[in-house]
Parts: sequence; C-alpha cells; structure tokens
Amino acid sequence: MNIQARLDHATILANQGRPVHLALDLIAPHAEATSRRPMAFCAVLDRSGSMGGEPLSKAKTACESIIRNLRADDQFALVVFDDHAEVILPMGTVTRKSAAIQAIRRIHDRGSTNLTAGWMLGRDELRKAPDSTTRRTLLLSDGHLNVGITAPEEVARVVSDGLERSRIRTATLGFGDGYDENLLERLASCSGGNFYDANSAEKLPAIFEAELEGLQRTACQNVRVRVRKLDFCENWILYASYHSVVLPDGRIEISLGDLTSDESATLVFHLDVLPLPLLPGGEPSASLEGERLVELEILWDDLTASDLASRTHTQTVRILPTQDPADIRIDEDVIPAVATQCAGLAVEKATDAANKQETQKAVSILREALVKLEALGNAVKAADGIEALRSLLTTIEDYGSLDARASKSAKFRSSHMRKMKSMAAWTLDEQAPSYSVKKITPPQKPDDTSKS
Repeated sequence: MNIQARLDHATILANQGRPVHLALDLIAPHAEATSRRPMAFCAVLDRSGSMGGEPLSKAKTACESIIRNLRADDQFALVVFDDHAEVILPMGTVTRKSAAIQAIRRIHDRGSTNLTAGWMLGRDELRKAPDSTTRRTLLLSDGHLNVGITAPEEVARVVSDGLERSRIRTATLGFGDGYDENLLERLASCSGGNFYDANSAEKLPAIFEAELEGLQRTACQNVRVRVRKLDFCENWILYASYHSVVLPDGRIEISLGDLTSDESATLVFHLDVLPLPLLPGGEPSASLEGERLVELEILWDDLTASDLASRTHTQTVRILPTQDPADIRIDEDVIPAVATQCAGLAVEKATDAANKQETQKAVSILREALVKLEALGNAVKAADGIEALRSLLTTIEDYGSLDARASKSAKFRSSHMRKMKSMAAWTLDEQAPSYSVKKITPPQKPDDTSKS
C-alpha cells in the first residue's frame, strides 16, 4: 500500500500555537483479477408494498446481472423481506444460472418493512461460506423500520456484531424519498461498507454491479489507522467519517473497511499544535526533523500476495518551528482533501439542523465553513468543498428547509465526501467530486420522437 501523511503547514512560527491539517492518503496496490480470493455476496432486498412496480423490477434485474457476472468460485445468496424474511437463493456457487434467474423473477411485492429480519437472515447465509472468503451484504430498502426490531441503536448493534463476529461488511442502498437515510448511512459506516442513494430505479442495476465489482477486486482488507497524540499536539479532530474505537492503550483506532485495486482513501485531521520552542541560536530544541505531533500505525490484510498477509506501517508526524515568516508555506496539494472533508462535515451538521427546523443554525454552519475554505487561499483546489456548501446554502435560504429528496442527497453527499474513497460510486445526478472515478448515471431513455 502507498501511504502518504502530509501537513498543510509543515513549518510554523516558533512559540506560537496554531491549528494545522494532516491529510493521510492510503492507496491500495493493483490486484490482478486472477489472483483474488473467493468471495461471498448476499443481496438483501426490500419487497414491501412500496417497492411494487418499477423499483422491485429494477432490483430484480440488478440481481439477475449479479448472477450473470459471478465467477465460478464466487458464492451468492438472495434474501427478501417484508413482514418476514425469506431465502430465495441459499448461499453457494450458482451452477444453474437460468434456474436462479427464474427464481428471482418470481419475487413479488407484499407487506411491510422488517429490515432487521432480512439482514439477520442474510448474515446467517453468509456464515455458511468458508472463513477464508470475503463476505459482503448489500441491503436495499425504500422505507422505514416498522416491523420487528425497529430501534436504530439496536439494529446498528446487530450489524456491528455481524462484522466483529462473522467478518460481514454491510453496504446499504436507499431508494426513493421514503427511506431512513440516517439509519442506512449508520449501518454502512459501523460495518465499513458503502452507503448509496438512488433517486431513480434505473440506477439500481449499475449500483449492484459497482458493489460486486468492488468486492471482486478487493486488494486490502480490514484497513485500520491507529492514532496516538504526542508531545506537541494538544488535541485532534477527525474530519473523515469512519467508525472509531478507543483501544486499551488509549489510542484511537479508525476502521476504513476494505480498499479495492488501485483505490485511494483519505483521512483529514485537524491538529491543535502547541507552541514550538527554539534554542537561542534558532535551532529546534528537540530534533532537526521537527517536533512530534502524532504517531500513526496503519494495519491491513494484503490480498495481492499469494497468501493472506497482515501488514503494518508506523509513522511519526513531525512539524518544524521557524522564526522567519517567509519559511511558512502551505502545501497546496493538501487543500482539496481539507476542503472536501471540512465541507462534508459542515453539510452533515447543517442538514441535521435544517431537518430540525433550525434554519438559522444551518445557515450559520454553512457560512462559517465557507469562510474557512475561502481562507485556504486557493478556490480552484477547494472547489469541491465550496460548491457543496454553496449548493446546500442556496437550497436552505431559498426554501427555508429541506424536502425529503434534498435531505437524502445531502446525507449521501456528506458521507461520500468525508470518506473520499475514489472507487465508491457517486450516485447523485450532479457532477461527481474530482477525487471520484466512478459515477452512476441512469441509462439514456430512447428518444420517442418519431421521424418522418
């Protein structure tokens, strides 16, 4: 894995504390498709009454596409849920693809939304796959929890337990304007999976294919970053949106999930730096390399080797003091990540405020974030973040609140921007951020204008 840790200010004025930003870039190696390990994929589909018609039809088409693209050693299962959950295709290699497709086509809509029962049955199917396989669930829903376990905290606990005990990562796909975006984003984040938002049924097959392709091209599994605050870091805040825990030794462990072949992911930290001393002659008091801010330990399982190999990289981030203001320069290559994740965090906070009818609070959050990004001094490199902030600010100022669709789009936007995974599919109709290389667009409908 290629690992780069960069400060926007590697040198600051001596004896003056100030905030700096640290961007940690992780880039997975290229993985040949022929060398990958077997995988187990389970689709869990909402077939409640609200999914009737085109949504369920497109979801079934998406599952048929998965069947056609499975490799010989891949395992697949399909679970559906309404009031109850049901296994349509049990976990295993699909040797009779035509029969599997016919079973999918017989699915019809009915009942309510027992999402937790669907996920748990999918978990049980994935547990049948050998321990050596990579396990992934894709959970599709268009509604809120209304049957079975309905407390979001309890559902998140169940999904987190599935990762801890059975190594099952959960990707979530919210369709339409009626699903609970906070719940689905939370389930994906707590298990290291992707969160997708689809405003049209035409996008469903491409999203399913993107998730399968990512699973089949996994290069690094279980990527974690452990952070320890050192001598001259007073405090730090993570702008990126990943699940984190406190380790027994006091370090914070941040879980990024898996990275696919050639995929990049970025974490941005806000670091409050204590005043850095200089000796009378102008030399740093401790080391010519600079004063210690944080220690980073990056751990992952490498799937590009012939056998699964656990890797560890340790790095100390340092910063230099100076008495000459001319020595202070910003690393402009760090600006895009800082702007993107700072904006993503502001969009999330403003969206939550707007949904609580706290309009002025939402506007203040966005305006303050805009001032911070404009102070970075390079509007071109900060463009992704600035555009996201201005777009949401205009919507809130024009309408005073967010409708269901705008809220879901904002939740997806903030989640995607705060993870900055280059291969995660961008599903909004607007232009994708510059770091994203995969954009889902619905197929163009044929022109029905008759020609003479």
